[in-house]
Amino acid sequence: MIDEFEFLEKIRKTTKVERKIESEVFEKNVLSILIHLIENKYISSINFPISKGKEAYVFRAEKGKRLLEKFSKKSGSKSKFAAIKIYMIETSRFKHMQNYIKGDPRFRKIPHTKKEIVYEWTKKEFRNLRLCHEAGISVPEPYYFKNNVLVMDFIGDDYGNPAPQLKKVGPPDPKKNFKQLIRDMKKMYGIGLVHGDLSEYNILVNGDSLVIIDVGQTVSKEHPMAEEFLERDVNNLIRYFSEFGIKANKEDIIKEIKSAKRR
Repeated sequence: MIDEFEFLEKIRKTTKVERKIESEVFEKNVLSILIHLIENKYISSINFPISKGKEAYVFRAEKGKRLLEKFSKKSGSKSKFAAIKIYMIETSRFKHMQNYIKGDPRFRKIPHTKKEIVYEWTKKEFRNLRLCHEAGISVPEPYYFKNNVLVMDFIGDDYGNPAPQLKKVGPPDPKKNFKQLIRDMKKMYGIGLVHGDLSEYNILVNGDSLVIIDVGQTVSKEHPMAEEFLERDVNNLIRYFSEFGIKANKEDIIKEIKSAKRR
């Protein structure tokens, strides 16, 4: 059995998380979950932060035997790495999260405390990732979640270098990439979902294709603000890709997305 104190000391050295927020990222509940993941061979080690923000840290981890056998063979993923997303409870945007959960018919019971909201948000992101992945949408494959911890496939190269944000490197093939994103939005609409916060900041460049991330805020198209969210997502993509010579009409794009047949 892994000793909690020794485990914390070890990940302090490997992850190099700032001391001032260490207790928030690796609080007791999270440590217990991470130890469970290692003991049950989901992962073999935790490496370094891939991304960090006010609401969540994402770490690269090495897959354990269980992930390699159960998921990688099934999906065809050759990656030896996984990504672990840890939502921080105290610094989460409580009201922001609540607005995306309220009105979503999939969530009848609305949590009220910060901890409950963050736990529900993590569950929501896992569920959205699974639905999108099964529909052939380019998102990370989800593996596991508990409380405020989410484990999913690592997006990056074979050497473990994380895929960069679209905002930082630009689209490798603007015309092709724009069409791919519209196709993915259409597929998403076909399974009854709207991303809700799609922009160059939550899209990764993986080789010559793009991967959509951060689907915690993704809502059912029955959500009272789904239309507004969809229009905003389309506007964001048109605005960004116009910098690379892509011209598109908002109404035509929305019409194309909404023509998706319900799956």
